[in-house]
Amino acid sequence: MTEVKQLKLIGGEEVLCDLVAIELDEYESEVMVIRAAHSIISHINFETGIRYYTFKSFMMHINDPSHILLLNAGSVICMANPSDMVMKEYIRHVDYHRKEVREEENEEDPLDKLLKEFEDDQNIIKFNPKLH
Repeated sequence: MTEVKQLKLIGGEEVLCDLVAIELDEYESEVMVIRAAHSIISHINFETGIRYYTFKSFMMHINDPSHILLLNAGSVICMANPSDMVMKEYIRHVDYHRKEVREEENEEDPLDKLLKEFEDDQNIIKFNPKLH
């Protein structure tokens, strides 16, 4: 099973995620195997009276959509299929993070970059020590 679900948690937080499976953990409790989990955050512009929604990572510093999380099924009070409009924005948001993660993985290590700059510098004399 892999499908996007909208979850309402006990604490009132709403989460959109890709529900991979529902399994039993080592304590025989049900856990939801999820990925690409993002909280739905509601905002209101008091000047215009317009309400809008944004997404943020469900867990801090976990932006990779392929990162697997285990959510205690007992913390979920409601589960639904999100509306088409929300699905469209969610897919766009997850795709953005997927591209961001790919760019980070292809990013060159700053130390390697610095070492290459020094190797290319003609004013540096290389020292090859002899060890006895």
